[in-house]
Amino acid sequence: MLRGRVRRPSLRFVLLAALLLLALWGLGDLAFVSIGAETDYAAPADVIMVLGCNVYRDNGPSPCIRARAGHAADLYHQGLAPRVIATGGPTEQGPVESAVLARVLMERGVPSGDIIREEQALNTIQNIRNSQAIMREHGWSTAILVTEPFHINRAALIARDSGLTIYPSPAVDTPNWDQPAVRVFNLSRDAVSLMLYQAKSLVGVRE
Repeated sequence: MLRGRVRRPSLRFVLLAALLLLALWGLGDLAFVSIGAETDYAAPADVIMVLGCNVYRDNGPSPCIRARAGHAADLYHQGLAPRVIATGGPTEQGPVESAVLARVLMERGVPSGDIIREEQALNTIQNIRNSQAIMREHGWSTAILVTEPFHINRAALIARDSGLTIYPSPAVDTPNWDQPAVRVFNLSRDAVSLMLYQAKSLVGVRE
């Protein structure tokens, strides 16, 4: 009696299954970066950590710089933390992100002596890692994390993966979030960045 031949999945089936899994992964990460993105968890902490972004537009600080620095300044004036870490390194335009952040913070009434500039980070992982090193040097253990809503959940995940105790506080007053089409674009882009972070983490890459 002849045994039935076991049929192997076709290449087409395998590709379709892989695409389906990829789509589900992407949708899951899109939901992760989107849900609760406007929720403010600000609480008293040792320091405010504000993440940098593109610096200039029309010969002045970009909307994202103004939004993030402005929100961090508001938290500082509320007395939630006595220091601010402005983090962000060199840009293609030339200026260092943290320098422009610091300038806007000072314009908003934060004393220069209460601002610590981290000037090397080129991405979110480095923002968190370098700021964490500054916190260790000063004996700080808690931070309010400030960035824009589309970025806050991924940044908070990276910070927690690094062992930080953080309180996410999104800067919601920004055209990167107010305009629906721009919001969708930024959330989608951050979901892709989250997928890349997860893929790198699986193979032990932390850059």
